[in-house]
Amino acid sequence: MIPPVVKEEWVIRMKFAKCDPKTKKPSTGKKIAIIGAGPGGLTVAGELICKGHDVDVYEALPEPGGLLVFGIPDFRMPKDEIMRGIEELKNLGVRFFCNTKVSKDIDLGELLEKYDAVIIATGAWREREIDIPGRELKGVYTVLELLSKLALSNRGFIDKKDVPEIGKRVVIIGGGNSALDAARTIKRMGANVTIIYRRTKEYMPAFKSEVNAAEKEGINFIFLASPIRFISDEEGRVKAVECIKMKLGPPDSSGRPRPEPIPGSEFQVPCDTVILAIGELPTPPFHDGEKYGIKTDQKGRIITDEKGRTTRRGVFAVGDVVTGPKDIASAIKMGKIVAEAVDEYLRTGEWPKTTEKSS
Repeated sequence: MIPPVVKEEWVIRMKFAKCDPKTKKPSTGKKIAIIGAGPGGLTVAGELICKGHDVDVYEALPEPGGLLVFGIPDFRMPKDEIMRGIEELKNLGVRFFCNTKVSKDIDLGELLEKYDAVIIATGAWREREIDIPGRELKGVYTVLELLSKLALSNRGFIDKKDVPEIGKRVVIIGGGNSALDAARTIKRMGANVTIIYRRTKEYMPAFKSEVNAAEKEGINFIFLASPIRFISDEEGRVKAVECIKMKLGPPDSSGRPRPEPIPGSEFQVPCDTVILAIGELPTPPFHDGEKYGIKTDQKGRIITDEKGRTTRRGVFAVGDVVTGPKDIASAIKMGKIVAEAVDEYLRTGEWPKTTEKSS
């Protein structure tokens, strides 16, 4: 999830390194690879470069920043301070290898052999899907597809024609911060925007300040409703969302009331674009963690101890790839803890036996 932004707080937090070239500690000769240049990865890089370690960061996107740059809209988080913080890391000696996806452009096993420690900070970039008729129609997109491509276009990495085409009547499915970011972005593009959410307003996972801001900006909300199919026009483009009304039942595993459909309550919402924003899933840099001795749980999250140590000696993980989608402040806080653990490991060589994969 993406938190609301208090400018003064984030100006401070975007200074990833707490040293300068004069106060940076002497080189230890230890080499560290960080996979992912989002808030968690950048925080670890800043902490470890100041401790004198060599730091290489591998990033799949064409520029460092992760969700800070390619997920959060500019109106919510200006990018100048973020890019300044990244430039400070470069000046301290952090090397960034962008457009380099680990498991595709370079093998994880190669990094494990080459570096003294590896930190996985790849986040949660795989989106939950919705299995209903019409998902394949033109005009139905996922939220990260929209927000990341808009950011790539705004920063000059792709052509505007490669950004999803947005119509004048847009429906967004979901109630999290990414849904609100998409809604407020599209509203600024001149469209009429409606958010459909299956529970009531009080149970929306988005921050209340974001919901209130969206309401003030004229975004429409339909609560207690869930899509059951997308309806096509003659050209194969979505023209409406058919929904069913919901009621709240007993609590589910999230602790919130379970939404239950009301038979016979179907209705349609006309639109020419649909944005799916129903959650993201962790994206480790491998398909089979067991191959590398790195365990994941049933939700695809990398299993670590409280200091970010995985089940493989010398490999750490931080951020959404460990916790699932969470707020940026948590990734930064965890990044500092992980950096201390990495430094301790590189200095002592000690690794708790309880975290290692059982034979």
